[in-house]
Amino acid sequence: MLGLLVTVLVCVGAIGIGTLKVGRWTGGLDPAARFATHGVVGLASLGLLTLFIGLIPGGFNWGIGLVGVFTLAGWVLLALDFRKNPVKASIPKGLDGLFLLAFFLAGFVSLAGVLSPSDTIDWDSLSYHLAVPKLYLQAGQIYPVFIHHSNFPSIVDYLSIWGLKWGGQSGAKGFTFCYFVLGILAAFGLARGKYGDRAGYWAALAFAFVPVVMWESGTAYIDVSNGIFAGMGIAFAGLLLEDKQKREYLWLSAICLGFAAGSKYTGLQTILAVGLVLLAFTRNAAGLKTAVLVAAIASAVAAPWYIKNVVYTGNPVFPFFYEKFGGKNWDQRRADIYRNQQLTFGIRQGPGSDPLPLKAGSAVMGLAYEPAKYIDGGQPRIGAVGAAILLSFLLWLVSGRASVFEKSVLGATLISLAMWFVLSEQSRYMVPLVLPLAVLLGGGVRRLQWGPLLAGVAGVQAAYSLWVLETDRVTQQMLVITGKMTPEEYQKATISFYEPAQAINQQVMGGKVALYDETFGFLLDVPYMWANPGHSTEIPYDDMKTGQDFADGMKKLGFTHVYVNAPAMLGARESVDAWYASTGLNGKPVAWPDHDSTLANWEVKYKSLIADAIAGGQLVPVQQFRGGRLLLKFQ
Repeated sequence: MLGLLVTVLVCVGAIGIGTLKVGRWTGGLDPAARFATHGVVGLASLGLLTLFIGLIPGGFNWGIGLVGVFTLAGWVLLALDFRKNPVKASIPKGLDGLFLLAFFLAGFVSLAGVLSPSDTIDWDSLSYHLAVPKLYLQAGQIYPVFIHHSNFPSIVDYLSIWGLKWGGQSGAKGFTFCYFVLGILAAFGLARGKYGDRAGYWAALAFAFVPVVMWESGTAYIDVSNGIFAGMGIAFAGLLLEDKQKREYLWLSAICLGFAAGSKYTGLQTILAVGLVLLAFTRNAAGLKTAVLVAAIASAVAAPWYIKNVVYTGNPVFPFFYEKFGGKNWDQRRADIYRNQQLTFGIRQGPGSDPLPLKAGSAVMGLAYEPAKYIDGGQPRIGAVGAAILLSFLLWLVSGRASVFEKSVLGATLISLAMWFVLSEQSRYMVPLVLPLAVLLGGGVRRLQWGPLLAGVAGVQAAYSLWVLETDRVTQQMLVITGKMTPEEYQKATISFYEPAQAINQQVMGGKVALYDETFGFLLDVPYMWANPGHSTEIPYDDMKTGQDFADGMKKLGFTHVYVNAPAMLGARESVDAWYASTGLNGKPVAWPDHDSTLANWEVKYKSLIADAIAGGQLVPVQQFRGGRLLLKFQ
């Protein structure tokens, strides 16, 4: 809890820094939108500062002092801004009070995730959103990490470095919670400024109760923050088109889009979408100039992350576009694996002979009613975008009442949906559209003849999302928060790797472990590497023909231990048993029927190499865990 409080204090200070950075351009915004804009810009500034601190050897050992100065200066600037621009707020009365209750419930759901340990459902947090910052903290600085995700733009991820330092998981995930609150304020303020008070409430409700947004707001995922950056960039571009004389919107849109590209590669797609919309709505030299200027400013804001990638990997968008840019410890085979994995989401690559337009429509609607195809494992209901946001888009699209602002948002949405459908149909990748479409929902409630329908669906969506998150996540998380389970008991019950990780931390002290079919390295305090061939070319599997080759090569690279997640590696229990029999761990080695075919396939040959090394005595068992998981040591 203390770590979360420190994070909140830092985030409030970031609002003051944002006042200094962009206050000159936000004077005409609704106070809530102005407050939110300052907050997201200030937090992004802290993320960028963290990059420069981390590039200095040992920077994270002393850099927390600079974070303290940043926070204190922000509080002073915020106080000065309040004196100059006093904020007037009142408690909603009557039925409007229900909105306030709803926002408190949404915040409670988010805090439940923040205050409880991440588990298997929170996969990406444990794999890299928290794991990479932990590695940097251990090293005291930023350095090339074997996890290719470490080369993604990290203006949000790097905030977790400080959160982990002063508050562990809760301190790190607290930044996502703060972004969530700022997103609610942004939706409220943008809609209220455009459509009036009641529209602000409906927009904020629509944003807060999108299932994937509610879920991720209690994790270390960066889609909520990235979505706010991108969504505000789209909204400010729409306001610019509506009133071309207000050039402040150009700067705000460009800066937010730059931070979107500085937090996730998909931000580059949003820059393209907004640029195309700016061109489409002006279609003259001035429009071209505006689009180029927005793209240039956004690119300059995002540039440090892409320059870092060039220095570390030789590829500004590593690990993508290997065929164009190349990349260190990567090749075309691994690039193809990664690309193919991205294409497994959605229905475009699925079976069936439906025409492409029908598949595209089904994919969009599936975000609301069939999210299992658009989320990587876990519990699909919490990964949905929901019906209210999509209905807002559809009703405005056919209403015939859209002004320039609504048309620009709809245009950016259509372009983004097309790119999403072609590239990777993950529901998380649609979060950048949630904020502007929530604003349109608020306006639709006020201005469209279907307004009552929109309001009703938004209310039902809020109730449904609250029920889903309470059922699928909060009930379990409250066991820790209320003290009925210790954090250790909770993680042991919900993470199959938790118990092996504790053993590895004891057994591998002074060594280095190769993890096979296991990515939750965040739980480790000893050096480790994702060793599956698809992750990098650092381990020369092509040169390994026998178990002895494998042992010699791994020891040469400094590995002392191997951890094997046999169920994930082999699947069915029968396959696990057959593989075990070939190792001789349960008696005399028995030939594994799949040995030769596996050894001939570079992507999976490690299964045969490990089995041969065990059978040959080059790898000896240290400890066996539930489900056939193994910790082994090189002889």
